[in-house]
Amino acid sequence: MSKPKYYITTAIPYATSKPHIGNCYDNVAADLLARWMRMRGFDVKFLAGADEHGQKIETLAAQQGTTPQAFADGITNTMQEVFAAMNVSYDQFIRTTDSYHMAAVSNIFQKLYDQGDIYKSEYEGLYCTPCESFWTQSQLVDGNCPDCNRAVAPAKEEAYFLRQSKYQAWLEQYYEDHPDFIVPQSRKNEMLNSFIKPGLQDLCVSRSTIKWGVPVPFDQKHVMYVSIDVLSNAKKPLGLNGKENSDE
Repeated sequence: MSKPKYYITTAIPYATSKPHIGNCYDNVAADLLARWMRMRGFDVKFLAGADEHGQKIETLAAQQGTTPQAFADGITNTMQEVFAAMNVSYDQFIRTTDSYHMAAVSNIFQKLYDQGDIYKSEYEGLYCTPCESFWTQSQLVDGNCPDCNRAVAPAKEEAYFLRQSKYQAWLEQYYEDHPDFIVPQSRKNEMLNSFIKPGLQDLCVSRSTIKWGVPVPFDQKHVMYVSIDVLSNAKKPLGLNGKENSDE
């Protein structure tokens, strides 16, 4: 008899500095759950990883006179050493610079574009470089980024967008038909009332002003934004990239 499957993943740390207590807590807590589920007879797949693309890493590498890849290598190696010292029992560690991850992300982006869910337009807003996020004026807190409280600056660039708005009604119906899909109930309410029902906005999924990232397969002037790159990291071990999984 095959074992019931159980999948768990962490929020993958951004490889801009050495791991901190939050990264360790996240992985140790997930490890505790993974070990418990294995003891209960489940076939557990526990994924960890590192987010190694983006403007911050590109900038920090230039400041240190090295390449983004070399900079990311140093941070991620330290990260893995710390997790190993804590005996974290993940089954796979995926770096967003791994060649098989980049190939899978390119496949996902191309598929979304081919089915009409990604389109090119122009993004204009207030940009926070540390968070790599665009904000509207109404989202700012005391004139600063609502996430990190740092200064923002006007920015405008060509970008590709994901048609999130297309799926608003579908998502609302899905959550209603599957009440246990998001738990606890408070988080489900937050997702519905704070993000979905007010109106889903199409999501910026590429950048044209930086180079350190996964290139858009049909437009080399653009690299993929974290929304596609990093989130696909968690999907890949489940075979959700349209290709066979790799453990290299």
